[in-house]
Amino acid sequence: MDDNANGRAAAPRRYLRHGMLPQLAAFEAVVRLGSATRAAESLCMAQPTLSGQLRKLSDALGVRLFELHGKRLVPTDAAQVLLASTRDAFAAFERCEQALAELRGGDRPH
Repeated sequence: MDDNANGRAAAPRRYLRHGMLPQLAAFEAVVRLGSATRAAESLCMAQPTLSGQLRKLSDALGVRLFELHGKRLVPTDAAQVLLASTRDAFAAFERCEQALAELRGGDRPH
């Protein structure tokens, strides 16, 4: 099927790569918590694993997401753009999950 046959551009495919959702979750946690160490703890993963997720995300998107200022990771302008879209996407997943829970009779999967 042609990429443009259904009116969609090929560019969004980068977001469908294997592992993109965990990478976005790691990214959002770092921005929200201001620290890779705290983000890793909140996601129950090792800090080097989280750093690898951020590196893969940055490479996949072709932009730098953070600058190191002392020991603090500071989001770049590109990160701010990605953050807004990430939060929108996560909110959409939550709305979907709520709608599916209603269809299941209010039960949510464990």
